[in-house]
Amino acid sequence: MQKKSSRRLARVNALAEKLRFLPHLSEHERVLYAWSLAATPQERWDRHESFLRSHGLFTRSGRKKYGLSS
Repeated sequence: MQKKSSRRLARVNALAEKLRFLPHLSEHERVLYAWSLAATPQERWDRHESFLRSHGLFTRSGRKKYGLSS
Protein backbone atom coordinates (compact mmCIF):
# COMPACT_ATOMS: atom_id res chain seq x y z
CA MET A 1 0.00 0.00 0.00
CA GLN A 2 2.83 2.40 0.90
CA LYS A 3 4.49 1.84 -2.48
CA LYS A 4 1.25 2.56 -4.34
CA SER A 5 0.74 5.72 -2.28
CA SER A 6 4.24 7.01 -2.95
CA ARG A 7 3.87 6.35 -6.68
CA ARG A 8 0.56 8.25 -6.69
CA LEU A 9 2.17 11.17 -4.84
CA ALA A 10 5.06 11.23 -7.31
CA ARG A 11 2.58 11.26 -10.19
CA VAL A 12 0.57 14.08 -8.60
CA ASN A 13 3.74 16.13 -8.11
CA ALA A 14 4.77 15.55 -11.73
CA LEU A 15 1.32 16.56 -12.98
CA ALA A 16 1.31 19.67 -10.77
CA GLU A 17 4.66 20.64 -12.24
CA LYS A 18 3.30 20.22 -15.79
CA LEU A 19 0.31 22.42 -14.90
CA ARG A 20 2.56 25.42 -14.15
CA PHE A 21 1.70 26.72 -17.64
CA LEU A 22 -1.75 27.64 -16.29
CA PRO A 23 -0.98 31.03 -14.71
CA HIS A 24 -4.59 31.66 -13.65
CA LEU A 25 -4.47 28.73 -11.20
CA SER A 26 -2.99 29.16 -7.75
CA GLU A 27 -0.54 26.56 -6.42
CA HIS A 28 -3.33 25.04 -4.31
CA GLU A 29 -5.65 24.80 -7.34
CA ARG A 30 -2.89 23.21 -9.44
CA VAL A 31 -2.36 20.50 -6.81
CA LEU A 32 -6.10 19.80 -6.58
CA TYR A 33 -6.32 19.59 -10.37
CA ALA A 34 -3.32 17.24 -10.45
CA TRP A 35 -4.94 14.98 -7.81
CA SER A 36 -8.09 14.78 -9.94
CA LEU A 37 -6.06 13.88 -13.03
CA ALA A 38 -4.14 11.19 -11.13
CA ALA A 39 -7.31 9.53 -9.79
CA THR A 40 -8.55 6.26 -11.23
CA PRO A 41 -12.04 6.16 -12.75
CA GLN A 42 -13.38 4.41 -9.63
CA GLU A 43 -11.84 7.08 -7.37
CA ARG A 44 -13.38 9.80 -9.55
CA TRP A 45 -16.80 8.17 -9.29
CA ASP A 46 -16.46 7.79 -5.51
CA ARG A 47 -15.58 11.47 -5.16
CA HIS A 48 -18.44 12.50 -7.43
CA GLU A 49 -20.86 10.35 -5.46
CA SER A 50 -19.60 11.80 -2.15
CA PHE A 51 -20.05 15.32 -3.47
CA LEU A 52 -23.62 14.63 -4.59
CA ARG A 53 -24.48 12.93 -1.30
CA SER A 54 -23.02 15.82 0.72
CA HIS A 55 -25.38 18.21 -1.08
CA GLY A 56 -28.40 15.88 -0.95
CA LEU A 57 -28.40 15.44 -4.72
CA PHE A 58 -27.53 11.76 -5.07
CA THR A 59 -31.10 10.49 -5.28
CA ARG A 60 -33.56 11.41 -8.00
CA SER A 61 -35.93 12.88 -5.42
CA GLY A 62 -33.10 15.05 -4.06
CA ARG A 63 -32.33 16.39 -7.53
CA LYS A 64 -36.02 16.86 -8.30
CA LYS A 65 -36.42 19.02 -5.18
CA TYR A 66 -34.00 21.51 -6.75
CA GLY A 67 -35.47 21.22 -10.25
CA LEU A 68 -32.49 19.26 -11.60
CA SER A 69 -34.35 16.15 -12.69
CA SER A 70 -37.30 15.77 -15.03
